[in-house]
Parts: sequence; C-alpha cells; structure tokens
Amino acid sequence: MNMENSNPVDDIFVIKVSEIQYLAKQKFGKYLDEKEIKEVQNRSQRALQCCEKVVLYAIEDVIHETKR
Repeated sequence: MNMENSNPVDDIFVIKVSEIQYLAKQKFGKYLDEKEIKEVQNRSQRALQCCEKVVLYAIEDVIHETKR
C-alpha cells in the first residue's frame, strides 16, 4: 500500500456503543445508561493499555513473514 494514498484516520479496531448495547441486552437483559457506557469505556481502555505491544508484535510478525 502506498502511504500517500492511504487515509491516516482510518481505524483498525473500533467498538461501537451500539455493539456494547447489543451485548448488554443479550447477556444481561438491559441497555446501559450513559454513566454505565462511560465506565465500560474507561475499563476497556485500561484493559487495552498493552495495545502497543500487541500491534508491534503483529507488525514484526507480518514483516518477518513477508521476507520469506
């Protein structure tokens, strides 16, 4: 891919509020209010703080495989 033609604001991983609400309704039988959604967001962000390591591992793995 040519970086000149790529859009730097494209997302790789996104969790939409509608997906959270769907899961909450399916698993717990209720939709979350705004405060609960914010807390889910905060806890999810804390859990994903190791994201940089995961992405770097994936990049390294892809580069290694393309050299074969």
